[in-house]
Amino acid sequence: MRRNAMPSEPADPGVRTRKDETQERIVRAAVALFATQGYERASISAIAERAEVSRSAVFWHFSNKESLFREAFRRMLMPFFDELKRSLAHIEARKRVFEIFDVYERVVQEHRHAIVSIVRWLFESPALQASLRGTLFTLHDELMNDFHTAFEELAIEPAEAEALAAALLAMLDGNLLLSLLDPNPRNQERRSAGLRRFTERMLGAPDDE
Repeated sequence: MRRNAMPSEPADPGVRTRKDETQERIVRAAVALFATQGYERASISAIAERAEVSRSAVFWHFSNKESLFREAFRRMLMPFFDELKRSLAHIEARKRVFEIFDVYERVVQEHRHAIVSIVRWLFESPALQASLRGTLFTLHDELMNDFHTAFEELAIEPAEAEALAAALLAMLDGNLLLSLLDPNPRNQERRSAGLRRFTERMLGAPDDE
């Protein structure tokens, strides 16, 4: 009579496997080379060499260069998602709007090199745009939803809340692009202050100010 197999112990989510560590090395190498060389010039062979793995190992973990690129790109955007989630919980709605500005500007400043690479990739080819669009718009939609939710909590009508959320996010995006073209700190400060002043006129200053 066969004994029933004992259930295996669940894997500890805090324990990294060799597969995880290898994938992490490959992605780190890919991020570095895609950022400095662009998508076309960064070869799988160069990524494998930097990650200290074989070329076949790269293809085993990531089926093709585009899949690896999408994962590298996702990792580059993770600081935006993580910072927003940490910073926006349990904050009063009016203050939350201004906190989004702070988080957005801080992350942009801390990850400027990655953002420059992302913008370059967007214009490098239509194929790259297609690969990046989904991840970019996921972040965009999260920010839009954060603004929209805050406005509705402030008793703004849903249609108006949606329009205001779109307007503020467009201004944030515009300031980001202008900062890449015009890195003068004084001009950046003026644009940031102008956005905040505009929002204060619309909503009033945060309660703790």
